[in-house]
Amino acid sequence: VLLLLLVNRAISAATTGLHVPNINDNGVVLVPSDNKYYLRIDVEGTGREETVEQIAPDQLLVRGSFGQPFPGSKYLLVTYEAGPNGYVAKYSYSEQVNQVQHLPPAVLKTIAG
Repeated sequence: VLLLLLVNRAISAATTGLHVPNINDNGVVLVPSDNKYYLRIDVEGTGREETVEQIAPDQLLVRGSFGQPFPGSKYLLVTYEAGPNGYVAKYSYSEQVNQVQHLPPAVLKTIAG
């Protein structure tokens, strides 16, 4: 529901133009550029990343993703796109797996000096 409200708000912004401030504070990054902006929010393991682009007067294209961890090492990932062709969201709910990075011996020797 929250996701839909945010997308609707972004789409309704097309009538007023894309006038957003530049922000980099407390896990929130908002970077405006010509006719678009990039948004990233990282708060306590929950993240959202989004680009909004004005593709024509009164038309926006919104693409993004939202990820949230849940108890029991579960993780919800939602990817979405909204624009003149409608709204599409895909989601996955999976188990988080901590991956161990294995570095080749040559890299480890280089790092150690």
